[in-house]
Amino acid sequence: MKIREIGISRMFFIKLEPDDDILKSLTKAIEKNSIQSGFFTVIGALRNANIGYYILEENRYKTITLVGDFEILSCIGNITQKDGSPVIHAHLVIGDKDGQAFGGHLLPENCISITGEVFLIEAKTPLERKIDEKFKISLISMD
Repeated sequence: MKIREIGISRMFFIKLEPDDDILKSLTKAIEKNSIQSGFFTVIGALRNANIGYYILEENRYKTITLVGDFEILSCIGNITQKDGSPVIHAHLVIGDKDGQAFGGHLLPENCISITGEVFLIEAKTPLERKIDEKFKISLISMD
């Protein structure tokens, strides 16, 4: 285990409107406010969903597309930097009208149906992602 105190700088509330894509909207807010690192939570409602499951052996995400109306039960993620650009890594858990839950990585094209409520906390210290030699994926570096 490695640990580093990174501190809290600013806190933002972002209200997502119908048809806003979660990832696109977060990216726009991050770039507009020059946020380098932080974390966020999202609740609200989606029309259709794209979630991913990372297949380690194939070094790729399997996309799972769900059609219908869903509640965002939990969406949590972090913001880091890779090669000077922001990287959003988030997981999404959604529920359907029957109370079934589905989850995975937050992928593009998750559009809000009614509203999305985002609390975003900016860290004082930027965190950087680098390719991990063992897993061949971009992980947060603590070096």
